[in-house]
Order: sequence, then C-alpha cells, then structure tokens
Amino acid sequence: MKKLILLSIIAFLISVTGKSQIFNIKDGTAINDDKARPCITITFEPDASEAKKAWKNYLKRKYDLKLKNDRGDDLKAEEAVFPAVTSRTMDFYTRFNRNKDNNTTDMNVFIKFGYDIYLNKTDNPNEYSALMSILKDFSVEFLRAHYNEKLAELNKELAKTEKEKENTIKENETLANDIEKNKQTIEDLKKENEEKSAKIETNKENVETLTEKVTEKKEEILKLTNLINEIK
Repeated sequence: MKKLILLSIIAFLISVTGKSQIFNIKDGTAINDDKARPCITITFEPDASEAKKAWKNYLKRKYDLKLKNDRGDDLKAEEAVFPAVTSRTMDFYTRFNRNKDNNTTDMNVFIKFGYDIYLNKTDNPNEYSALMSILKDFSVEFLRAHYNEKLAELNKELAKTEKEKENTIKENETLANDIEKNKQTIEDLKKENEEKSAKIETNKENVETLTEKVTEKKEEILKLTNLINEIK
C-alpha cells in the first residue's frame, strides 16, 4: 500500500513538473464579446472553479475589487475602478477555458475601456505591466496554496499508510507468535497422546491379566461354595 502511495506521489509530481513549469503567463488573445481580444493568459493545472474562487478572493482582499459571476465559471466587474492598474473606469473580465488534451486551464484576463477598446501591451504599456505583475503575484500565491493542499493530502495518506503498514507488521508478529505457541501446544499434545496411547496398551495388558484373575477367583468361589453346600 505504501508503495502505491509513493507511486501516486511520483506520478503527481511528474504530471506537474513535466510541463517544464508550474504555470505560464503570457500575452494572449481570447474571445470576448464574440471577437478575439488582447488579454493576458495564465495557464496552470487547477480547474476553473478553484481558480475562480481564488481570483475573486484575491482581488477583494488585496484591492477591494469585487467580481461578479458571469457565464459558467467566468467573472466580470463592469464600470469598475482598479487603481492598482489604472485610474480609468473599466470593464474587467476573466474568461476560463479548460484544455482537455493536457488537463490545463487557461485564465484569460481582459480590461475594456470602451467599445472595442481593450488594454494591450502596445497602447497601454504601464497599465499592462501593472496588470501582468498582479497576475504573476496571484499565480504564485494561488498555486502555492493549491499544491500545498495537495501535499498535505499526500502526507496524510502517507502517514495513514505507514500506520497501516506498522499495524500489519505487528499483526504478523502476533500471528507468528501464535503459530509458534500452537506448534508447541501441538508437540505437547502429541507427546501427551503418545503417553496416553502407551498407557492404553499397558492397561489392555493389565485387563487381560485381571480378566484371568477374575476367572480364577470365580472358580475358587464356585469351588468353595460347592464345598460349603456339601456340609450337612
């Protein structure tokens, strides 16, 4: 069982580190308002529902920015103020997409200033850089928490398995001791049975001897009885 848990840990680590990095953050384009828009894309292993919850909590806790649910796992904040990025009022969108081929999630973040006017690296380098920095900080915090939770689960499973192994070893030791005791008991009983069998044979011989003596005594009694009866 412990071997199985260790193999699971190894497989999990390979699945995470095998992508060459825990997360990838880059300039991207994704669909918003039915068109491809410039955005910042983060790719990581956790699913959208977990990332959505973490992202909402992170922005509320650190920047007092409240996101509302949009379609599916997506999020939005319309006519929002986000001073850490820009002084301008904006619409803030987060779109999630699950990549089934490699079990990763794309988290696409858009800032819309007006009709078809989106934050981009060329026109808004300072604001874009500020948002990129926030997304990097979020990714580090979120993924540390995500993998620490998995690590805690694996350590818990490992401790449980080690305890199970220890208990199994102790049980085997007890069973082995019981077998040795039973073997000794069997030897003792075998010896006792041998002694009783020998005693039975001796008793059989004694029964034969005693049977002869009984017969002799009966004959003597009969003779003596007849003698007494002849006395008149």
